[in-house]
Amino acid sequence: MKKISVLLIVLFLIISSCFVSVYATEQTPSASTEEALSAAEAENTADSELVEKDKNQINTYGKIIEIGEVKEVVTGTVKDKVQPVVVEITEGDYIGEEFSTDYVLTYDMEGKILAYELEVGDKVSVQIVEDYDGNISATVLDVVRAPYIFGLSILFLLSIVLVGGKKGIKAILGLVLTILLIYFVMIKGIYRGADAIKNAIITAALIIIGTFIIIGNGINKKILTAALGTLGGVLSAGIISLIFNHMAKMTGACEDAIQLSINMTTMNFNFRDLLFAGIIVSALGACMDVGMSIASSLDEIKKKNPDITWKELLKSGMNIGRDVIGTMTNTLILAYVGSSLTLILLFMACEMNIYEILNKETIAEEIIPAIAGSIGVVFTVPITSLIYSVLNKDKVIYEKTSKNKLDGKRSLKI
Repeated sequence: MKKISVLLIVLFLIISSCFVSVYATEQTPSASTEEALSAAEAENTADSELVEKDKNQINTYGKIIEIGEVKEVVTGTVKDKVQPVVVEITEGDYIGEEFSTDYVLTYDMEGKILAYELEVGDKVSVQIVEDYDGNISATVLDVVRAPYIFGLSILFLLSIVLVGGKKGIKAILGLVLTILLIYFVMIKGIYRGADAIKNAIITAALIIIGTFIIIGNGINKKILTAALGTLGGVLSAGIISLIFNHMAKMTGACEDAIQLSINMTTMNFNFRDLLFAGIIVSALGACMDVGMSIASSLDEIKKKNPDITWKELLKSGMNIGRDVIGTMTNTLILAYVGSSLTLILLFMACEMNIYEILNKETIAEEIIPAIAGSIGVVFTVPITSLIYSVLNKDKVIYEKTSKNKLDGKRSLKI
C-alpha cells in the first residue's frame, strides 16, 4: 500500500508540475499584436468619447413598486406587448428615485414568445440613460434571477447533507474542489491562451485525484482503481471524439463560438480544441460515477469474500458494469438531446429530414460528444474491473491455528 501511495503522490506531483509549467509563463504579445491592441484601444476610446458626449448609460438594479395593464404598441409593422411599470432604483447614484417605463414582453416579431408579466416587489435590472440635455430615462432590462439560483443551490447542498450525512459533506467538498479547478485551472487558463486540450486533461486528472481522495478517506486500492479507471474512460472518450471530429471535419464554429470570436478581440481561440475540451469535461462526471461504483462494489465483494480469485473479481466487475452501462449511457444521451431539443425542433419546422438534420454541424456537435462520452463510460467498466482485479490477485492464506485435527496432530493446510 505504501508503494501505491508513493505512486499516486508522484503522479499528482507530475500533473502539478505540468500545471505550473503551463501557467508560469505569461503570454507576452508580439510587437504586431501590441500595435493592433493599441490601435483598437485608441479606436474604442474615440468611440466611447463620442458616446459619452451624446449620452451617459448606467446599469443598475431596481424594484417594481407599481404595475399597469398589458397593452399593445405598434411601431411600423411590428406589434409589441408592453406592461407599464414604476421602478424604484435600489443601487447606485440614483438610489431611491422612481421611474415610469414600459416593460417589453414580446421576444419575437409575431408575438408568439412572451415574457412573464412583472409583479409588485420583483427585482429587476435597469438601464438608466442621461442624454446631453440632462433628460433621464430608465428601461427595465430583465428580472434578477441570481437569488433564486443561489436558493436552489442551498437547497441542493442541504439535501446532500441530510441524505448523505458525513459522506454528503465530503461530496460537497469534492464538488467545491471541482468547481474551483474548472474555473481557475481550465477556464482561466484557456482564457489566458493555454492549450485547451492539455488544459482539459490536466483539469480532469486533478479533479479525479482530488475528488476520490476526499470521498475515499485517503489513498487505497479502491481509490486508485476508481481514479485510473475513470481517467482511462475519459481519455477513451476524448480520443474517439478527436478522431471522429477530424473525420467529420468539425470546426466548433457554433453560434456561441462566433459571438466569442467577435467579442474577444485580443486573442484567437482554437475552437476545435475547445470542442474537445468540452467533451472531456462532459464525460468526466459519468465516468467518475461508473468508476467509483465498480471499484466500490468490487471492494465490498473482496472484503466479504477474501478468497475470491482475480478472475472471479473481473467477472463480477463486468457483470456489475453491464447493469450500470444501461442507465449511464442513457443519462449522457438524454442530457445532450435535452440541451439541443429546441434546435432539433427548429430544423424539423424547416421540413428537414433526419439525414439533413444530422449533417448540420450544430447538431453533430451535440451527437458526437454524446456518443463519445457514452463510449468512455463503457470503457470505464472493463478498465476499472481489470485494474482492481490485478491489484487484488490471489494470495495463499494461512491460519495461525488449524481447525482440522488428524491423529492428534494439527494440520496447517486450508
